[in-house]
Amino acid sequence: MSREGKAYVLTDEEGITFCNFIRAKRHSERNLAIYLLTRRAGLRIGEVSKLKMTDVLDAKGQLKEVITLRSAVTKGNKVREAYLSNPELRSALVQYISKRPKYKCDALFVSQKLVAFTPKSLAHTMNKLYTEAGFYGASSHSGRRGAASSLLNKGLDVVSLMRFLGHANVSTTQEYVEVDQNRLLKAAETA
Repeated sequence: MSREGKAYVLTDEEGITFCNFIRAKRHSERNLAIYLLTRRAGLRIGEVSKLKMTDVLDAKGQLKEVITLRSAVTKGNKVREAYLSNPELRSALVQYISKRPKYKCDALFVSQKLVAFTPKSLAHTMNKLYTEAGFYGASSHSGRRGAASSLLNKGLDVVSLMRFLGHANVSTTQEYVEVDQNRLLKAAETA
């Protein structure tokens, strides 16, 4: 369910449908990895667009579990950590990186023009995929909002969620989450 002015948050079932839709399209490995970085690691699309290969791979060429987002990458220019520990995300990244051609560009995600995506061009790419898949109201921010809502519904406290998302204020974090109406109904039964 979407709140007015906020990006639509896909349900878990819709997320599976969207991943399957992406798998059937061109650039499927790349686009799936991009979507899952927003949905499973809670990254902003601008952060995803600025990732470098050296951000996600260690000196041995192995995928890191925790990455440090450089100040040049994050909103507000604050260094923070992001977690690549989700198995679905790790699998998608490994698959994408293994098939990614060797470019001169160190950007993790490279467009057909062989240059790094800009935040705007990557947002456009994801918005187009959401629309083609029939998820109207979804945007490049939907994955991030979905990550926040899912983690809160699974019991992560709001302060930890604030840190996960890289927010400076808990009030900002509270604006991200989508309230699960069924959870509220069950809570009201025991009130």
